[in-house]
Amino acid sequence: MFKSLRFRIIASFVVIVLITLGAAGIGLYARLGGYQEKLTAGTLRQIASPIYYNLTLNPAGTGTVRGGARLRADLIEYLRLQHQDTGVIVLLLDGKGNVIPEAITSDSLLTEHFDVPPPPAKGPNFAQLPEGKHKTVDGQSLLYVTVPMPAAVRLQQAGIAAIVVALPQSAGPNVYKDFRQRLFLAGLIGLAAALIVGLVLWASLYRPMGKVTSGIRAVARGDYRQRVPVSGPSEVQALATDVNAMADSVQASQRALREFLANVSHELKTPLTSIRGFSQAMHDGTLDTPEERARAARVIDVESRRLLHLVGELLDLSRIESGQQRMDLADVRISELLSHVSDVFMMRADESGIGFEVKGDADAVVVADFDRVEQVLGNLIENAFRHSTKGGTVTVGANETNGGFVELYVSDDGAGIAREDLPHVFDRFYRSKNETAGSGAGLGLAISREIVRAHGGEIRVEARAFGGTMFAFTLPKTGRALRRDHDT
Repeated sequence: MFKSLRFRIIASFVVIVLITLGAAGIGLYARLGGYQEKLTAGTLRQIASPIYYNLTLNPAGTGTVRGGARLRADLIEYLRLQHQDTGVIVLLLDGKGNVIPEAITSDSLLTEHFDVPPPPAKGPNFAQLPEGKHKTVDGQSLLYVTVPMPAAVRLQQAGIAAIVVALPQSAGPNVYKDFRQRLFLAGLIGLAAALIVGLVLWASLYRPMGKVTSGIRAVARGDYRQRVPVSGPSEVQALATDVNAMADSVQASQRALREFLANVSHELKTPLTSIRGFSQAMHDGTLDTPEERARAARVIDVESRRLLHLVGELLDLSRIESGQQRMDLADVRISELLSHVSDVFMMRADESGIGFEVKGDADAVVVADFDRVEQVLGNLIENAFRHSTKGGTVTVGANETNGGFVELYVSDDGAGIAREDLPHVFDRFYRSKNETAGSGAGLGLAISREIVRAHGGEIRVEARAFGGTMFAFTLPKTGRALRRDHDT
């Protein structure tokens, strides 16, 4: 379950909601202490107002005497009822900040002392009464506000200088409890919303992902025609596109492999059939004369050489494509390369009656494997001679191009290659319409392309406007080529 994408998405949203609510709750609780004190102080200010106006009417008069000061009996009763009904502690202070004992509701507060503010000019502002915290002798914590009395009241017989209206901190409004319930309810709502959103997102993500997974499994089973619908979020769409591209590539590779095996089988069948037929004839004794046996031996030798050449080309192509063939890179002067191929093919040109021209930049230097590049040029020149007629011309040359490359080309004025065949000339076992069955296995151009690519260049073919074909390939110049002794 913990490895499930659905579980992880929903769990992620739940964790995010819990972390958010936890952080909000911690921050809120950190500020609730001050808020609770403000609520308590506001309550005390509201209670202080009627007490103040009752005292200012006539605080002194006939009544019980305690400590020498006189307070009306009904006033004392009023203060006692206030304490009984609201739980507030009302203390009357004299000018020195001592508690007046006549109106005290608890003897334990008799020795307490408070600061007395100066008398107000126009009466106290109940919205801005002085407030504070006080710890009593017996260890009780009080939150209080002080109401200063006007000078006229202070001069009366009772001598009341200020009123202290207080509440124990534990007796104030419990905002923590109220907010705890609300936070718990908000948490439940948030968790429910997170679960719903997680399920919706999971559905919108999992369904396209499930289709991608099904497509990958189909390709793994060998169904290369399977394609994945491109839908869902952009990332899933990109994944589906890549999976489809992978399926196209695998399908093309499988088709190419089947064609390759069919072509190899076809190429091997003819020489093997000839070898088997003549060897069987020699074994059965059906070849009576020495001339017939000698002819059979020659055919077997020729076909064996053909087989060995085909297998060698296949191995060579496989090593180059797989990166196992080492390219011995070195500085190669173009003039030296062209001079070499000129010496090799000049006699062939004289014998066939075909012109052979060599053109090139003698100063150009490339970084290449001399033998491998000579193999490419030799293959292209051999093809050009094979497709040229007597009196034609084969041209070999080189030109520097922009970007630090040198382009070598081989052109002829023969029958050329049909335009519909041009995109396939570098495919394995390809033969153009003008080629005969004995003109080769069709691997030379495929090998040439891999050799050129191993040097960091490209090879191309084009039909010439006035007839014939031109093959051209690029090699990097000294200073920007592949490093020497590069393993391709």
